[in-house]
Amino acid sequence: MPLKVTLLLVAAGSFAIGVAVDRLLLASAKDSPEEILSPLVNTVRKSQPVRTRSETSSSNPSAIQGDEPDDAPPSDAFHRLLEKIEAGEPTNFAALGQSILSMPPGPQRRQALHRLASRWGRIDPQAALRWSEDLTGRDQFSTMEDILRHWSDEDPAAAADYVTRLPGSEHTLHLLRDLSHRWAESDRGSALEWSMALEDPALRMRAIRGVASSWAEHDPAGAAAFTTDSLETVNERHHVLEAVARRWGEQDLESALQWARDLEPGDQQRATQSVLRLVAEHNPSEAASIYQDIAAELPQDGPISREYRHMAQEVARVWSSSSPVDAAQWALSLPERGSIQRGAVGDVTEQWMRIDSMAAGEWIRSLPAGETRDSASERVVHMTTNSDPGAAFAWAQSLSQDHRRFGLMHHTLTEWSSVDRPAAQQALSSADLPPEIRQRFGEEFGLSPSPQPQSSQEGTPESR
Repeated sequence: MPLKVTLLLVAAGSFAIGVAVDRLLLASAKDSPEEILSPLVNTVRKSQPVRTRSETSSSNPSAIQGDEPDDAPPSDAFHRLLEKIEAGEPTNFAALGQSILSMPPGPQRRQALHRLASRWGRIDPQAALRWSEDLTGRDQFSTMEDILRHWSDEDPAAAADYVTRLPGSEHTLHLLRDLSHRWAESDRGSALEWSMALEDPALRMRAIRGVASSWAEHDPAGAAAFTTDSLETVNERHHVLEAVARRWGEQDLESALQWARDLEPGDQQRATQSVLRLVAEHNPSEAASIYQDIAAELPQDGPISREYRHMAQEVARVWSSSSPVDAAQWALSLPERGSIQRGAVGDVTEQWMRIDSMAAGEWIRSLPAGETRDSASERVVHMTTNSDPGAAFAWAQSLSQDHRRFGLMHHTLTEWSSVDRPAAQQALSSADLPPEIRQRFGEEFGLSPSPQPQSSQEGTPESR
């Protein structure tokens, strides 16, 4: 295409974008989205890479969440859009929101939604929230978060009350914790009084946790004393202790560990586990060393609290996400008592399988036969049953204990027979099983050939 023609097309396109944006942003409330959106949306879409239908299908979670990469450079129109949102010019916010949602998913759309929510949240947070309630997925959550953050700066009690009326979900609990944390930064007493008065246990716990987390940033000892002295419900106290311990550990690791050590059993383990998680995220070998010191103080006889196993698993899980080989070596050095070693090995296996399943499998097969290897193999079975039932069935057969082996084989056949009956039948026929177990499995799943062809379908899962 001649250069002169190309320049003319570029100029025409830029003019169209400018007209569309100006019209959109200065539109009155009477203008409908359909009347003002098309020019901007079409222009923005033309700047995006071509995507296949499969890439934009609603079956793709990332497409719903808006996580697709966007390599196209932001247009001048896009920058002008953001600038005018920030300038506070008269804007039809609802129409603008629809326009942004019509943009292809990616960083530009997320940035535009953030700017819109922040501006609208400052001007009319309740109207903005009513609009956001019709959104879905990440769009809804991130937009609500931006709006509520600005509303809470002006009226934290009203913003918090709004969140308590939302449908129960993990997103709702996150929003409440964030709001209570922000509220406590400016008025801890009011935030704490409001949080303690909540009747719903889940809401109350998250709200108090947010307040305590903010408190611990400035006065960890005070936040810790409040938690142990004022929270009687065990579950609530443990969750809040975790938040306080983490904040304290960020400021003074030694003091946090000493404080945790002096707590009552149960509280002690929960607080220590939170500190270990923090340390492991930055220096897993240091977290492992701290745990070894804790394990050395365990009684030589008698039962060991499961919380000590959970501590080891926490370190193993975090460490193996960055260095599974080192984490595996450390896990094998842990005490076998109280299933500490088995639990840590299981968590290493799970993380390692996600990173490099072949290497993880080789490591498991190199372990000596016994409970530790069985524990690792069991994790593999549960992780692969749906995606690769044949491999899961093979791993199930490798367990050394009959009751666990038969149980996992039964578990795998349950899923396998529903998606590929012939393959499941063949695997059952060749499996190393006692005749009575093979017969029972075959009858239960309809996988064993019947001596009487005319009754071969009787008693199969289809009749259930």
